[in-house]
Amino acid sequence: RFRAACMWRPSGEVTQETIDAALNPNLNANPYLNDRYRWVAYNNNPPVAPPVLDAGRLMEGCTARAAMGGIGGGVMGILMGGFFHTMQPMNIDTTLSTWDQIRQSYKGFGEACRRMSRNFAKLGVLYASVDCFLERERAAKDIPNSMYAGCVTGGILAFQSGPQAMALGCGGFALFSGIIE
Repeated sequence: RFRAACMWRPSGEVTQETIDAALNPNLNANPYLNDRYRWVAYNNNPPVAPPVLDAGRLMEGCTARAAMGGIGGGVMGILMGGFFHTMQPMNIDTTLSTWDQIRQSYKGFGEACRRMSRNFAKLGVLYASVDCFLERERAAKDIPNSMYAGCVTGGILAFQSGPQAMALGCGGFALFSGIIE
């Protein structure tokens, strides 16, 4: 409202442009600009960007890392189960048709894949969650983190076999994790 009185006009008369400028705060009424640019509208606020999901920030959480470890372990288990099932010696009746021989040789294929997938998924979730927890608590991402996580994972996996098996699982998995890292 005060802007209309302060706007510079050579003749000093009030025009419709000065009234519009007083009512619209987005109009620039700078007296030092040329007449051509004096009444150009501009926005003082920058455009607001829509919110974006940041995948890197999403994967920093331990829950997401454990879930990805489980999914990756499950996929790896399916592949390993299928591979190891095809390596087993088969007792196949050669008097059957070709289709029946194939069906007989792959009879336990799905069960082997499901069993290995379940075990590898458990291993992936456990290792990824322990590794993420240790990384967060120690505030460091280094080889000892992987070895500590391997030790804890190996000990938990061998829990039902007793303390000697837990110690062996801890040492073996920690050594494997250290070598891989």
